Amino acid sequence: MTGETSHDPAIVAWRSWRSASRRAHALCRKQQRLETQLACRIGFPSVTLDDPALDEPVRIRSLRAFEALASSVPSVRHMRAFVEAELSAHHALWEDADGMLGYSAALQEEKVAMADEQRLADELFDADAMSIPGVLAKLEALIALDAPSEHSDERPWPQLRRIRAELTRLLERQARQTV
Repeated sequence: MTGETSHDPAIVAWRSWRSASRRAHALCRKQQRLETQLACRIGFPSVTLDDPALDEPVRIRSLRAFEALASSVPSVRHMRAFVEAELSAHHALWEDADGMLGYSAALQEEKVAMADEQRLADELFDADAMSIPGVLAKLEALIALDAPSEHSDERPWPQLRRIRAELTRLLERQARQTV
């Protein structure tokens, strides 16, 4: 940034936010990679019930899900101890593999990083922009944080991306004219 913007509170806040955002995204990718490895090695804890009272086999992922099934199909209630034991065994395998891979630790790191990113985003949006680059910084963060996807064509995201591009062009034109 130029000397004109180096003291802009929005630019200073944006730099902090951008660093935190990059860290949060990197940790998100790490957590997702570890979760995928864990799911491939162990599978998500579940048990499949195949009972004549059921139209087809049902995959149960929690005791709460089993209780919901048993309330609508009472004849499967006798399977509760089996379901509980199977889920417990699968959870134990998951936790052992998690301990080796570090998925839960990565998930917690990601949560902390995302909270830091959000706190710094709030500081950025509260900062007074003293320049057009400061306003662009806020717009960039807003789009990065809240757009449903990078290429969403849902209003107002295309319009905000266009405003960002127009402001960037104006700044570039202004910079060429002053050289």
